[in-house]
Amino acid sequence: MNKTMPIIMLAGLGLLVGSASALAVDVVSLRGDVDLDSKSEPFPVKRTMAVDGGIDENWENQPPLIPHSIDKDRITLRENGCLKCHSRADAKVENAPKPPKSHFIKRNGEKSKTIVAGRYFCTQCHVPQANAQPLVKNTYGK
Repeated sequence: MNKTMPIIMLAGLGLLVGSASALAVDVVSLRGDVDLDSKSEPFPVKRTMAVDGGIDENWENQPPLIPHSIDKDRITLRENGCLKCHSRADAKVENAPKPPKSHFIKRNGEKSKTIVAGRYFCTQCHVPQANAQPLVKNTYGK
């Protein structure tokens, strides 16, 4: 009985290895056919912003897209680069949209003079717009 157990375990291991290698053949990667150990060309980064006038909203109450690059803007607990142009005080001077009233209302309904914590990190809802083709087919909203 002790001699048959290792044989059964080796046979089971062989089946696992064989089935795993069969599954790996069907995997399709954005890397293409380049082996993981070899060097590949970096994936092209598109920095092209959307057309003038922006991209239309796809659903009701969608947060507006950001029509400019935000690569150099920082949002930390102590600073928010977006507010250099988009604060209530600077929006008119910078010709930038100011945050809506909803960004100044606390959870309990109280009004605040500053942007409330839940709305402070702009990029949790707003993303930069770009003329980029989707990497995978999307049927959302159709």
